[in-house]
This record gives sequence, structure tokens and C-alpha cells, in this order.
Amino acid sequence: MDKIQQRNFDLMQRGGAALMGLLDAVQAAKAAGATDEQLREALELQRKAQWRLDFIAAENSMGFHAPQEAARVLGEAIDYARQGQIAAMSWSAPRSVDVATN
Repeated sequence: MDKIQQRNFDLMQRGGAALMGLLDAVQAAKAAGATDEQLREALELQRKAQWRLDFIAAENSMGFHAPQEAARVLGEAIDYARQGQIAAMSWSAPRSVDVATN
């Protein structure tokens, strides 16, 4: 039981860190001038990641009742958050390259 719950807790922490990476990337892109429309993909992925993290946190068994399903959902949360982070970071990446080559 303790091992299942510890694994679930660890995945939740990794999911939270991935989500914070995404939010930091969105904030940086907005500070660089990106609009919500330009960040639409990143923001949609943020909602998907957040929903999954919230679902597992609200379920409140720390993965004990369905450990494989909890791990799957948390894995999706991490994946969506990292995809969103890449989408937000890629908004400003081409501009950096363009400036460097001109």
C-alpha cells in the first residue's frame, strides 16, 4: 500500500513540476508579446494537464484503488504539460533565430 501511494505521490509531484514549466513558458511568451490566440495550443494543453492532475488529487485515494489507471492519467498530465511547454517555447524560438541571422 505505501509503495503504491508513494509512486502516485511522486507522479503527482512530477506532473506539478511539468505544469509549472508550462505556466512559466506561457508567462515568458506573453511577456515577449504573444497573445492568447497565439498561445491557444499551449493553453489547451495546459487545461488538459491541469484537469488530469486535479482529477487524481480529488479522487483522494493516492492511487490505491486503481494504481495503474492513476499512473496512466498522471502520465498523460505530464505529457500534455510538456507538449504545452514546447508549444509555448516554440512561439518565441523562431523570432530569436531570425534576429540572430539578420
